[in-house]
Amino acid sequence: MSNKQAPKSGIPFIIFLVLVTVLVGIWFLTKGNKVTEEIDQTVNQSVNQAQVINGNVEKTADAVNEEEEDLIVFQNPEYKFSYNLLANEAVKEEKSATIYTVYFNSDKLSILDENMEAAVKGAIAIQSANEVNIDGVTGEEITASSNKDGSQTKLILIKKDGKLFHFQGTAEFLTKIKTQFFFDS
Repeated sequence: MSNKQAPKSGIPFIIFLVLVTVLVGIWFLTKGNKVTEEIDQTVNQSVNQAQVINGNVEKTADAVNEEEEDLIVFQNPEYKFSYNLLANEAVKEEKSATIYTVYFNSDKLSILDENMEAAVKGAIAIQSANEVNIDGVTGEEITASSNKDGSQTKLILIKKDGKLFHFQGTAEFLTKIKTQFFFDS
């Protein structure tokens, strides 16, 4: 009796590995494209605002300037921040799987995972960057142009607790953020 075994071939295993690699690659590309599209939309989006004030906003008696205008405090317990704004400012919140955005008139705050900083910076051509401090947390104040359409933009990027706080808007808005935005403990 002859006990011959056919030589073992690794071809089925190699085909299996190639198939798994291709499927995993397609999955990552799909997920990566969705995140990139959300960032592009957040970085470049202009929104016409309707005044929406939700249950996270409360009146305060503080005065903003000599005109004694009423302030409201916009609070978000999930992301642990508050922002003092004028009572007549429009507020609109949007949330996706990876990005939370609050629009204050035409200005905005987007909160992303902190590892998305490179993607945000990759969408712009930085012209100047300076250190900025907001409520004891150091970040960057950036003047840049959009890589997409060349439009000028000003933004502040702050990393805190694994999140990237991305403020974008007018010089007046960014100046106000420096004194009227607070991280809650």
